[in-house]
Amino acid sequence: MLKYIKYLLLFFPPAVTYSQLVNDSLNFSINKFAVRDIQNNFDKQLNTYNFSTRLRQFYQSNKFFIGLNENFNSTVIKATDNNFKDEQYLWLFSQYNISEFYKIGFMLNNNLYSDDRRVAINKASIMNASMFLKLTPLKNLDITPYGGFSSNSQIGEKDNGLLFGAEAGLDKLSLGEFEVSSLLKFQNEDISPRKNTFRYFNIDVQSNIDQDFGNTISAFYAHQRKDFYFTADQPTIDEFGIDNNIQSRLETNYHLQDRIKFLPQNSPFSLDAQARVVWRDIERSTRYVSLTNPSSSAFDSRIQEFRLEFSSSAEYRTDDVNLSFRFSFAERDEKHQPRKIEGLSNIIFNEREINEAQKNNSSKLATIALSGNIKLSNFDNLLISIFHRKLVYDTPSNVNFDDRDELLSIGRIQYEKIFNPYFKAFLNLEGSLNKIVYIFSERSSNNNIKRILKLSSGGTFSSGKLISTNSAEVMANYTVFDYEELNPNFRSYSFRQFVFRDSTNYQLTNYFRLFITGYLKLSEQGDFKWTSFTSKPQRFLEELYSEPKFFFDFRGFNFGIGIRYFSLSTYNLLKGTEKQKISEYESIGPVLDININILETLSFRTYGWYEFINTDNNTKREMATFNLKLVYKF
Repeated sequence: MLKYIKYLLLFFPPAVTYSQLVNDSLNFSINKFAVRDIQNNFDKQLNTYNFSTRLRQFYQSNKFFIGLNENFNSTVIKATDNNFKDEQYLWLFSQYNISEFYKIGFMLNNNLYSDDRRVAINKASIMNASMFLKLTPLKNLDITPYGGFSSNSQIGEKDNGLLFGAEAGLDKLSLGEFEVSSLLKFQNEDISPRKNTFRYFNIDVQSNIDQDFGNTISAFYAHQRKDFYFTADQPTIDEFGIDNNIQSRLETNYHLQDRIKFLPQNSPFSLDAQARVVWRDIERSTRYVSLTNPSSSAFDSRIQEFRLEFSSSAEYRTDDVNLSFRFSFAERDEKHQPRKIEGLSNIIFNEREINEAQKNNSSKLATIALSGNIKLSNFDNLLISIFHRKLVYDTPSNVNFDDRDELLSIGRIQYEKIFNPYFKAFLNLEGSLNKIVYIFSERSSNNNIKRILKLSSGGTFSSGKLISTNSAEVMANYTVFDYEELNPNFRSYSFRQFVFRDSTNYQLTNYFRLFITGYLKLSEQGDFKWTSFTSKPQRFLEELYSEPKFFFDFRGFNFGIGIRYFSLSTYNLLKGTEKQKISEYESIGPVLDININILETLSFRTYGWYEFINTDNNTKREMATFNLKLVYKF
């Protein structure tokens, strides 16, 4: 049976979409392809359907390796106009080992994107095919030059050209008291009239002077250019005779970092500190600009960012106490400016310069955090956490009034106790205060203080056949505006909520069990006066959810069937006490939950429900929600 399932999966491959390979790792590496599995996923939520599949397979002998990675994702949104979006990422990699120091190979990368919406780029494809030579002059050093062909298509424009570059990786090379790791990448993609380039360099130097002390200095540089097509406006079409214009985006990043670790061998204390300086430059450039009908949007822009970051942490660890203290500070400055184009009016340029200057900003952010776990006894445990953050945000432009200060403080204390082998409980208290102050009067009506207090308690009872976890929580949120009497649109309010949650599992027999989960939420919102601490309730919500299921469990097979019920009722409160129902939503229907695990190689999961929905105006409708996931490990 397993044999036929394997062959079936090979002909109907599966998927979950994964992001493309990150730039700070070697692309021509066997490790990226030395995995075997298939994963399928289908999910339906409301009117959105998503199907994804991932296939990873490889073959390896003494000298030859070939690997395949494929990700495919398809999304359908049903509406008045249905929307279809497909994405595919395919990598094919092969390598032949001539000797321990020389290897040759081939790599194919094909990416497809299609979206039937009318967006800037709704169809695109990239296909790169290249040959490479991998040299290993040292045990810790790999150098890989490569070259090949690239075919790139965007919004109906197809460009072909040469692709060439090199990458090198140095892994923990010992040089006396230092250990050096580095990564270098260089790539040119000449698909005239477009050109894409990538430059990357990173180096880490770690000192090994002392067993208890470590110091790592890092430097990073990356520069990337990407050319995109976009639909040209009519004056540009008339002047240059083109259908699509070209925009170049150049981004350059640098950073320098120093990290110090102090880890004494026979001490409960440890220290970690890090400082970093970061520069970033982003420049946008449009290939064809019409001079006959200029506007402020004709000017391209440039963003320059500078950041200074510092963080440190200290820890104290023993058998009974675990304390951690963290501090961080970051200062950032961001400047926006247009790029001047010869031949365009200075008046229009000055207008764009003023608009871009409104985006200039600087900020300072500081955070302090303390967390601790104290073991009072074998049966008592105390958790403590405190967090404080301050943000100062400034804008130098005279027409920008977003300057503000923000304070956020959060505190929490939780006590846990084990009463006996069958029952353990907790008591938790937490609160937060968030204050926002706008500096200028133009936005000072937004100044407010938000205070939140939460108290919860619960426990878990566990016996041979019964495991039940229950908790109750009360929460109050008081949001107060400083100048609500000047602006009726900003009114202080209170929001109070009670929540009870339950999760119970009862083993009926060796193969059958009953599982129940659900919650009850009662919420109240109203106008609030902080000075007298009085509230006038305006709105009340009642929410109930319950999902009892019977399960049959046998040798990795779990089959569950039950009922899912959900209701939400909304009331207006007249004179603060009398309820008047304004809306009601109720749904009920069967739920299915299946899990299958076969020999740790094949897993199957499906979960979904079909609901019959009633609303307050007696409108009845039906809807299905469904998720299916299939994973096979070769």
